Formats: sequence, C-alpha cells, structure tokens
Amino acid sequence: MDFSKVNSFMHSKKGKIFCPVLIGLSIYLINYSVLKSVFYLYPTTIPLTMGKGSWWLSQTALVKILYAGLFAPFFEELIFRRGILNWFILNKQFILGLFVSSALFGFWHMLSGWGILKAVDMMLIGIVFGLVYNKYQFKGSLLAHYSNNFLSLVFMLLLV
Repeated sequence: MDFSKVNSFMHSKKGKIFCPVLIGLSIYLINYSVLKSVFYLYPTTIPLTMGKGSWWLSQTALVKILYAGLFAPFFEELIFRRGILNWFILNKQFILGLFVSSALFGFWHMLSGWGILKAVDMMLIGIVFGLVYNKYQFKGSLLAHYSNNFLSLVFMLLLV
C-alpha cells in the first residue's frame, strides 16, 4: 500500500491542523471510555481520580469555557511542551523530556485538586501531547489540547 498520499497530507497545511485536532478528539474519547469502564468495574477508584475536584468545576458555564477551553490549555502547553519539553529537545534528550514534562503535567493536575489516578491519566495524555508537539510543534499540541478540552466541555455542559 502506498502511504505517500497520507504522508503528504500529514505535512500539508490542512494536515497540520486536521491531524492534531483528530488526535485531541480521539484521545478524549478513548480516555472517557477507559475511565468509564474503570469506574464501572472498580467504583472505589472514583475518589482516587476526582480528588476534591478542580475549583472551576463549580463555576458558571462561562468560567468553565474560558478556563478549561481557552486559558488552561494555552498556558499548560506553553509551560509543559513549549518550555520544559522544548528545553530537553534542544539538549537532544527528547525521550527524557517527554517523560519529565508529562509527569509534571500530571502532577500539576493533582496539585490543581484532582486525585492521584487523574494525575496518572494526565501524564499519559501529556505523553500524547508531547508526541504531537514533537511532530507539529506548539500549534499542533495546542490544537490537540484545545480539541481534547473542547470535547470534555461539550460532554460536561451539554450531556450532564
């Protein structure tokens, strides 16, 4: 099978937008499905994931949209991918940087009020965002993060 067209699309202007958005939406759906299954099979894991919850969960829809949909993804990508991961990339230590920045990304979510399992969950998602950053740079990881959080907000605001 000839993958040259796929490869060509992935490096095109449209592909550099479409692929990160698709990745962000996909990892949200996978993550949601896995967590839902874990919670169903092991209900005692819910408190370990939710912790006390982040401050913005009890806010108005506008605050949720501004924080989770706009500001948090931007600053998290700026700090964890553009800052920390990029420093490791510049020093030729991408793999180490991928794990360090992702672990710190997970730890940040735990400090924000989520539980230990959410930190692990966010670390794994941070690895995906880091891989997207490595392939599509800051704009790509930001698009993936925005699309991931967008779908989370849709579920939170419209389906709950």
